[in-house]
Amino acid sequence: MSLLDPLRAAQEFDPAGFFPFEIGGQRAGFIRRDFVALFRRWPEIFEVGEGRVQLSASLAHEPARTEALAEVARALERDGPITGWRDESYAVRARPQDPPLFHIERAAMRFFGFTSAASHLNGYLRGADGLRVWIARRSATKSIDPGLLDTLVGGGVPSWQDPWQALLRECHEEAGIERALASKASAAGTLQVCHEVPEGLHSETLHVHDLEVPADFRPRNVDGEVGEFMLLSAAETSDRIANGEFTVEAGLVTLDLLLRHGALAADRHVRDALDRCRVRP
Repeated sequence: MSLLDPLRAAQEFDPAGFFPFEIGGQRAGFIRRDFVALFRRWPEIFEVGEGRVQLSASLAHEPARTEALAEVARALERDGPITGWRDESYAVRARPQDPPLFHIERAAMRFFGFTSAASHLNGYLRGADGLRVWIARRSATKSIDPGLLDTLVGGGVPSWQDPWQALLRECHEEAGIERALASKASAAGTLQVCHEVPEGLHSETLHVHDLEVPADFRPRNVDGEVGEFMLLSAAETSDRIANGEFTVEAGLVTLDLLLRHGALAADRHVRDALDRCRVRP
């Protein structure tokens, strides 16, 4: 495998296999074609047309949409298409800068192909031997990507937090990083992934942050979602990304770190593929 493989995996999406999900004329998500028939169960909520699914125009405001989609998500969870219920809501927007169209259970995001947001932290240090990166291995009990490698800290942004607030929370929960150190993290751009998964479509905006940690820093897991932490050289890290040992999202965020800090020599094809994942201001 090469570094191009995980980059291609981050954008492995064929729209022909999906119906757009529209709200008020705006596309908010993508429904897998074999899921579309399920929406005919709720004609008062969805309009299933030729090549698209629309939310009923009668649901014109956020609270009504949130209530209606909560009913649908619970029914689909009982019937099986939605799994891994979290009792945590995510905001759904047509564009990142827009106010929420509604809020929905986190586990339903992939089924509807809605775009979620996540915050990631690259924890690194520099020494005589160059850049080294702190990497986490996801717990074997995680419902998504168990056992794969991850950034030092990474987590979704729930309805009640912004990306910075979510990052500070996850720093404590996932790596035991005290707020005084976590607050020194710097924003390092935004990346976008959109790839097909068994549950539907994983579309996510990744808010990237960097933190240079002290040489004596040792992460410790608090919430049980990390199996182990490793401190890897830049070469070891890139090899593991190329071998598919990382989650798609963490591999993208970590590769971005290595390239931005000049710790990895990559050809034009790799750099161009990474650039296609960048969200421009």
